[in-house]
Amino acid sequence: MNASYMAKILYLFMSANPLLTEKDTCLQDLSRLITEGDPRHLANGYIIMDQGKYLGMGTGHDLMREITQIQINAARYANPLTQLPGNVPINEHIDRLLQNDTRFCACFCDLDYFKPYNDVHGYRKGDDIIQMTGKILSGHCDPDRDFIGHIGGDDFMVLFQSENWEERCRAILADFESAIQHYYSIEDQDRGGYVSEDRQGRKIFYSLISLSLGVVKVCPGQYYSHHQIATAAADAKKQAKKINGNSLFIDRRNDPENGDRKSN
Repeated sequence: MNASYMAKILYLFMSANPLLTEKDTCLQDLSRLITEGDPRHLANGYIIMDQGKYLGMGTGHDLMREITQIQINAARYANPLTQLPGNVPINEHIDRLLQNDTRFCACFCDLDYFKPYNDVHGYRKGDDIIQMTGKILSGHCDPDRDFIGHIGGDDFMVLFQSENWEERCRAILADFESAIQHYYSIEDQDRGGYVSEDRQGRKIFYSLISLSLGVVKVCPGQYYSHHQIATAAADAKKQAKKINGNSLFIDRRNDPENGDRKSN
């Protein structure tokens, strides 16, 4: 097969208007160029350039694979419902505070009676309550000093460096108590809950959803990893959940200035 014939064959199959992209083009921009441009680019691929010089080619499959991996990684780092940082950045932030010998308060936030509400009213309304909770928590955090993360489900973690952290916690509880009323009927609000059947068909009264905050004060040298902080904060949260209604429990066992104290 001579060179002239080969050239004719290549001419028949080559694209007259290939998609050219510079090597430093971000994947989101490249994806937009492909989806908004000629549909054939997704199948034919694109040419990667370095200041006008040919580097190589990429395919639509390559692009989709990379975008999918980015989405998977993003899910590890941010909760898709609230867009708040997830477990990985929470743990990393705690470890940074510990390494810098920073004083802070770890506040474990958990919703009480959320599961029965979710079962009765549906996950859409349940999601609305979780998003509302995230907004209230964020609204009472100093963005320059405090850190809020969404562990998952109805669990949140706030790492306070603000000196008035206890005042902020009480403001969170007050705002939540007011906001949660809007997710119930007037009748349910008046009686403080609602009646629903459990899995055995028994009528059970469920209280309105409340918020429990368990706080651990962290001083330099007390803890050495985010695992220890998570365990201590979870224990404080369990104590808070033993208190009826919206509650705050502060673990002061390691605070030399005070003894244990419960408050609600």
